[in-house]
Amino acid sequence: MTPAELDRFRQRLEQERADLRRQIASLREEFGGVAEDTDEPADEGDTAQEIISMQENQTQIDLLRTTVAQIDKALARIADGTYGFSEVSGKPIPIERLEALPYATTLVDEEAPPG
Repeated sequence: MTPAELDRFRQRLEQERADLRRQIASLREEFGGVAEDTDEPADEGDTAQEIISMQENQTQIDLLRTTVAQIDKALARIADGTYGFSEVSGKPIPIERLEALPYATTLVDEEAPPG
């Protein structure tokens, strides 16, 4: 991979990380606003819906945090010169795969099957 390609991926990863952090902040703000105090007694249905919304928000935040961690790892790999190489085999990861998933750490056929 050329230095220009590495720089392009670094910029893309940094931008994606910033976007994800903004999404996390927005969800946290929304999450904090769900359980606002009111003078009216809570309706059981409303309370249940609020709990479900809070759980969904937390799940979304957790997924975004996982992606941010993967991006941080990819940026560290760029810094240490191992970006673009499989962590399993050491083989180069095809540029097309990195274009689709810039924080990929393995070749497609090296991924563990889901479940």
